[in-house]
Parts: sequence; structure tokens; C-alpha cells
Amino acid sequence: MIAFLLFILLQVADSWTTLTALKMNGRELNPLLNYVFRMIGPVQGLILMKSLSIIIIGLLVFDHWIVWVLNGVYTIVVLHNIKQIKG
Repeated sequence: MIAFLLFILLQVADSWTTLTALKMNGRELNPLLNYVFRMIGPVQGLILMKSLSIIIIGLLVFDHWIVWVLNGVYTIVVLHNIKQIKG
């Protein structure tokens, strides 16, 4: 359960840092997210994609070691975003 709650927190952090970086003329490196952003906008795209990922992870692997692996990946993503924001 702790891993899943951390996963949700990291999704929020990733969304916030992504939007902040985009406002600073950054670009989305994930091709799927970049496509979604172009189709429906970054805020709507993040809400859609993050909601889907939370639901899917919650339903499929809620209490599994893979959630910890995903947390590691998203920690790296958030730290990368923070580094880009700080310049």
C-alpha cells in the first residue's frame, strides 16, 4: 500500500514539474505524452494519462514489487524535471 501511495504522489510531482518545465519552454521527451499534449493540451493530457496510469497500476499491480520499480523510474523523471527547471 505504501508503494502505491508513493506512486500516486510521484504522479502528482511529475505532473507539476512537467507543467512547470513546459511553461519555461521545455519540451516533453516522452513521444506518447507529446502526442497526447498536441491533441488535447498538456493539462488535460496529464490529467488523462496520470489518471489512467493510477487506475491501471491500482487494478493490476497494487501490491507488487513492480510498483517499487515504477517509483524508482518516476523518482528519476521528477529529479530530471527539477534539474531542467533549475536550469
